[in-house]
Amino acid sequence: MPKINILDEFTINQIAAGEVVERPASVVKELVENSIDASSSAITIEIKDGGIPFIRVTDNGEGMDQQDARLCFERHATSKIKSSDDLYEIHSLGFRGEALASIAAVSQVEIFTRPRNSLSGTHVINHGGNVISVQEVGCPEGTTVIVRNIFYNAPARLKFLKAPRTEAAYISDLVAKLILAHPEISFRYINNGKAVYHSPGNGDLLSAIISVYGREVRGQVIKIDRSDDKSGLSIYGYLGRPSLARMNRNHQSFFVNGRYVKSPLLSRSLEEAHRSYLPLHHFPWAVLHISIPASQVDVNVHPAKTEIRFRQEEEVYSLIFQWVREALDAHPYIPDIKHEDIQEASHPDAPNQDGKEIDQVDVSSQELKLKQEQVSFLTRPEQVRHVYVYDDRFEQQEKKYASEGLDRKIYEHNINGLVNFKIVGRIFSTYVIVESEDSVFFIDQHAAHERLIYEQLKRSMAQHNVASQQLLPPVVIQLSHDEHILLQEALEAFKSLGFELEPFGGNAWAVRGIPAVVSGASIKELFYNVLDQWKGERDAHLSIAFKPHDIMKIACKHAVKARDPLSDREILSLLNDIQDKKIPLTCPHGRPIVVTITKYELEKKFKRIQ
Repeated sequence: MPKINILDEFTINQIAAGEVVERPASVVKELVENSIDASSSAITIEIKDGGIPFIRVTDNGEGMDQQDARLCFERHATSKIKSSDDLYEIHSLGFRGEALASIAAVSQVEIFTRPRNSLSGTHVINHGGNVISVQEVGCPEGTTVIVRNIFYNAPARLKFLKAPRTEAAYISDLVAKLILAHPEISFRYINNGKAVYHSPGNGDLLSAIISVYGREVRGQVIKIDRSDDKSGLSIYGYLGRPSLARMNRNHQSFFVNGRYVKSPLLSRSLEEAHRSYLPLHHFPWAVLHISIPASQVDVNVHPAKTEIRFRQEEEVYSLIFQWVREALDAHPYIPDIKHEDIQEASHPDAPNQDGKEIDQVDVSSQELKLKQEQVSFLTRPEQVRHVYVYDDRFEQQEKKYASEGLDRKIYEHNINGLVNFKIVGRIFSTYVIVESEDSVFFIDQHAAHERLIYEQLKRSMAQHNVASQQLLPPVVIQLSHDEHILLQEALEAFKSLGFELEPFGGNAWAVRGIPAVVSGASIKELFYNVLDQWKGERDAHLSIAFKPHDIMKIACKHAVKARDPLSDREILSLLNDIQDKKIPLTCPHGRPIVVTITKYELEKKFKRIQ
């Protein structure tokens, strides 16, 4: 009996659908790309509950006659190519003729379509790959495709879809990329009856960017527009200044000949050009359109069509690297310190009018010029929890400590026997040298501070009692819609870290409080770092709670860095905190915080002891 079987048409369609239809976002991608190929100038995408029960894509494109409306559901039926020779000169987004057939195989599909200048249109119903009816109807010019109940006939695959909110986030991210890819098309995106995006379709890329990321990015981008006649390669778009850098590549958008792609080669050229401009583990923000002769790029790599190959990879890499680097060199970046991004460190000796200690608030010198005797806020008392008070006695006290030195018995420690110490100095702007009666200690300031933050956050989260630093006024952060959905998922986790957040209209959120242990951090940078970290956890299918290694990353990111200058009082405060908290003398990664050499060992090195 033969072992090889010829598969039936239903099974073949199910297998093909598995390559094309991964999730609702895959359906939206295929339908919108068909609309774009139909020369549409306006496209509306509407979803409900993550697109699982309902997706509708409407365009004002060329439409189809009744014969084409029937044929479009057949596998390998396409108007984009005619022979294998066309595969090397592909200018359309779709070309395989598999999308509608694959979508229909695992869902219930309806199409309303009417060609331009035609008096009537066609309505086709297809369930599970079977055409139920075809009839003439009245409908607007263009095409509307309605997809219901994805995977209704493949329950095993339906179980692998994520929660509707998560699936909606994937679609939101996709629509954002489509808006950036085609600024000449007006996109309207509706999620559960609520308008999320509406791009103008005026052909201006910056307008499309603002539609997705908000007006805040307008002053934080660099325009790039270069071309090379020899290779036919050109690049147009915007590079984000370092203020837009993130801790993942989610905000790198590359479009090759109008197609959104994920290209390690393009990412590498962009990141190498930014190497000396960004901190370690930060990735540049960019929206770049790359044009190249169709014969020089292979898009026929995967059914999803997001993977491509360049025929002259070295040349593409070199030109992109050179052009990006020249654009960055021509626009030197000087950070603009805004009051909502900075938290001033309160002085431990700052008294208020009653002689009690006062905490700090985030204020700008232009808005509030405070003196010790003139502190007044016209607001509710419960809102004012942190006030920064300037007092010139601070400086006098600093000078006093500097002249007296820090060899004072009031500052006694017990770090592995360290008692009655004094700070001798710092070396390499990284290590603090502390002398005791019979030993010298070298302390890694970054590792020490990192351990302190880690222990404080871990302990507070375990006790569900993380101290929050209140912000007055709150900091408003504008998110893209997929990030807005992501934050809704992560809200409890953010609260567990000490964040106080509330919706602020649209995709904006107001940050009213941050973890007190990292109160000196840039608020927006801290917020985005935690959000990016959460997204990485979610994409890796991990549980929805911050774990020790997550806290470790936050502590490492916001601890003082190796070459950050610290005053003697800051060093002293750090040593006191280490001692008082009784934390292990290793950083969370296991590196030592303190190394020591005894007076006896030192004298042996100098041959003072035989």
